[in-house]
Amino acid sequence: MKKPLSDQVVVVTGASSGLGRAVARLAGARGARVVVTGRWAEALDTCVREIEAGGSEALAIPADCAVQDEVEQVVEQAVDRFGRIDSFVANAIVTVYAETYRYEADELRRIMDVNFFGQVYGYWAALPHLRESRGTFVSVNSALAYRGIPLQGGYCASKAALRTFFESARVEVQKAGWDVAISVVPPGAINTPQFDHDRQKIGKQPQPVPPIYQPEPFAAGVVHCCEHPVRELPLGWGAQKLLWGQKLSPRAGDLMLRRMGWSAQHTGEDKPVDSPDNLFDPLPGDPGAHGRFDDRSRRSTAWTSLRLRRWLVVGAAVAGSAELLAREAAWRRSSARLIAVFVRG
Repeated sequence: MKKPLSDQVVVVTGASSGLGRAVARLAGARGARVVVTGRWAEALDTCVREIEAGGSEALAIPADCAVQDEVEQVVEQAVDRFGRIDSFVANAIVTVYAETYRYEADELRRIMDVNFFGQVYGYWAALPHLRESRGTFVSVNSALAYRGIPLQGGYCASKAALRTFFESARVEVQKAGWDVAISVVPPGAINTPQFDHDRQKIGKQPQPVPPIYQPEPFAAGVVHCCEHPVRELPLGWGAQKLLWGQKLSPRAGDLMLRRMGWSAQHTGEDKPVDSPDNLFDPLPGDPGAHGRFDDRSRRSTAWTSLRLRRWLVVGAAVAGSAELLAREAAWRRSSARLIAVFVRG
């Protein structure tokens, strides 16, 4: 268990919109001082006002997480302002909806630069400060790190690379004896504005693959890991079902995806393939946390709530057991001293 969120300084990347925006607001509502970063300066400023309206402190630092120098500047400015970093939530993503054979090299490279290198740069820059604070690095991943799907080959590849990178990093940190936790959080489908901003070559309006959840219940899972780090925490029943299905029968997954892997990822509404997107440059305005699918999105996730309660119960049991063992050891030492005194007397 780490320090209470009310005593933490939390950095959130991709905080302009979607899940990152919801994470930043929830962390602020629970008393954390929050540093928000992303490419949408206008949206970041609004996010800061939302956090400050709830009574906490916040700092907006516009930056592109795909640029290492800019990520390092975010960390430096966060430490200059608040003195330390206790949790670093790496969340920013981009994607392109297209078959793998239709990607341009610069599109695929950009996906890897943002999704993979963006988190790696954050890890490198934040790690020395997390060592000092004994903090937590939270990698917001995806269930698609375990199962590649049509039209999202680049995104799935970037998330799979992240998952194994942080598996390696976790063991290295433990071997070095540093009290830094690394939590990997793979969410299921989220109702975020990204689906209006993603580049697409399918001529249709993209959508998350149902079941769709609002960002807030998943933000609660991410924020939970800042205080109670979990090695890997799938968010939502859809994510857990996908992980189990891939382990049980990948071939069945292939069959299902051939049948519905395209249709499940768009609304059926026509959309020009040259519509404005945020792959290389941010779009104007403040997109907020929610996307266009409010009427189809679940506001809670029983599966994740059960998982979180389980971890809290296990943590309490471990802490209680440790306390009982410590008391028993103290009692034994005290008894031994009394016996020694009696024998000498």
